[in-house]
Amino acid sequence: MRRPSTLFVVFTIAAASCRSGAPLLPADAIVEGRTAQPVAVDTVEGSVTVSVDPGRWKARQRASDALDFWDRIAILDVPGAERAARSVDERTFAVALKMLMASDPEGAAIAFRVLHFNATDANVRARSRIGLTMALSWQSDWPALAGIGAAPDSAVHPDSLEAQSGVERWGRALSGVPAPLIEIPDAPVVLPLRRSAFGTPIVTVRINGHEHEFWLDTGASMTVLSAEAAVQSGALLAARDTLALSVIAGHIPARAAYIDSLSIGKVVARGLGAALVNRGALRLDLRTVNGVRESVDIDGVIGTDLLRLLDVTIDAQANTITLQRPKRDPGAVPNLFWIGYPVVRLITADGTPALFGLDTGAEVTFVTAGFLHKQPRTPVAMRRGTISGLGGQEQPTAWVARQIALSDGDHAISLSNVPVAPDKMWTFVRFDGVLGADVALASRLHLDFLNGVFDVRRSAAGPIEKTKVPDGR
Repeated sequence: MRRPSTLFVVFTIAAASCRSGAPLLPADAIVEGRTAQPVAVDTVEGSVTVSVDPGRWKARQRASDALDFWDRIAILDVPGAERAARSVDERTFAVALKMLMASDPEGAAIAFRVLHFNATDANVRARSRIGLTMALSWQSDWPALAGIGAAPDSAVHPDSLEAQSGVERWGRALSGVPAPLIEIPDAPVVLPLRRSAFGTPIVTVRINGHEHEFWLDTGASMTVLSAEAAVQSGALLAARDTLALSVIAGHIPARAAYIDSLSIGKVVARGLGAALVNRGALRLDLRTVNGVRESVDIDGVIGTDLLRLLDVTIDAQANTITLQRPKRDPGAVPNLFWIGYPVVRLITADGTPALFGLDTGAEVTFVTAGFLHKQPRTPVAMRRGTISGLGGQEQPTAWVARQIALSDGDHAISLSNVPVAPDKMWTFVRFDGVLGADVALASRLHLDFLNGVFDVRRSAAGPIEKTKVPDGR
């Protein structure tokens, strides 16, 4: 099974000429080339834009009764999976996943561990191992992660970068690092919102008292810092092993580090495990000028290892980021889940549920061909571009979806000219796309992992104009 793939995603869109007209076939068939005849496509060369408006949409489309247990797990339809379960092992797996989605990593870890070591179904054992790593990662329980051991059926060479990115390797490297102690004041911490050249949210952090500029990146599973920032701030290596981080189209070398103190305003993390990479791996290309690529250097990244322990509000119009202590809300209706990667359940205008990864380190939102299969009438345009990530990794794209609308239940996110990428799996979950920083910076975005809340709406500070995203040309 392919490992998780992206810490950062950055888009550079370049238009390509072709014939104009309306799609004659379903959008997914056009994008995937499943056509036996010439297809006329829409080629209006508009910019990527995002706007947020009231939109109270409810899920009306049910998953097909033909879906089996694992198909339902892939779309996080836990009630449907419980009905489709054919064994005690499968029913127990569904219960364990339900606990993880309900922000109960301790209970989920117990259930997944029992299945990993005792299930008679090989598929359940393999996926339970993944679920166990998710639950233990939530708690930053590195010694327990180290004790899981490598996947017994893995065909990956132990010295490859893919093997070195395995969670058990990180667990061994950080096994001497206890779970971090997070100090959160009772009063909300309000920080100024700044934007990188890519539009991603930036905050000033202090590592052992030294200031650095870090991205807030929900797409990063752990905090990352450059080697230069580590030297300047006195961060220490936790192990000598060379490890790797999974990125959009491969892996990059990294090492396990220990940060004694990391402060975001008055929020302080003490004893934090982190990934240390060369500065070149934290350099992202911005655009090409006269044949020369301009780049942006990043000191580091605040990942979901910290963000999922906080209540976070990014208010683009007020230019603020607010951090506070999360409080359990029994009345919350969850639509945000951490399954080793943050995933948001959204609704299309016709009531179809859709799963989107949440990556505030991505410049632009994208959808997958699988999403177009759910929304076959989506107009598409041929437009070549690339999805770029850490370490110079790139994935080409050839299409954009002209108009996409998604709702969190109360407000609708309207996007135009959204890049279309190949289908994306994160472990055993199938994504319909990824929400990027463009959504965060066109709204007031509230994230509360404890209660599973993803809430996007207009800022109380005033109306937010439709956001135009630079195309990088």
